Amino acid sequence: MSLYHPVGARQKDVSTRLIKPTLPDIHLDVVLQYVHHWDPTFELDGSIAIYDEGIAQYLLCDIDSHHKFYAALILNKPSLRCTLTEEEPDDVLDASSGNRFDVMMPSGKSLPLEDAEAFEVMKDKLQRRGYKF
Repeated sequence: MSLYHPVGARQKDVSTRLIKPTLPDIHLDVVLQYVHHWDPTFELDGSIAIYDEGIAQYLLCDIDSHHKFYAALILNKPSLRCTLTEEEPDDVLDASSGNRFDVMMPSGKSLPLEDAEAFEVMKDKLQRRGYKF
């Protein structure tokens, strides 16, 4: 299997405990799609972009990386192979939102029990890290 890696892109295996969200919005429908259709290559292909702060903490860089990270939390993935980026993302979650997430629920639908439980797993893990909902 050949995976595409941009020239010069560095990758690193990173514990999910060391990855820090930077965006306040969680699109739960997208996260749950990743949970239900998890591709094991997400753990190896470097599709999650992070910035190395140099203090054993890694900042997520884009919305898709956030969605995959949240799905990995729900699925109890211990680590992910991530691509290191050169540009530090704005930590909007910390700077503007006071570490409070804004969860976008699927419109007009109530969550099936399995999805509600998955959301609670993610919420619990993030709250233990000091985040608010």
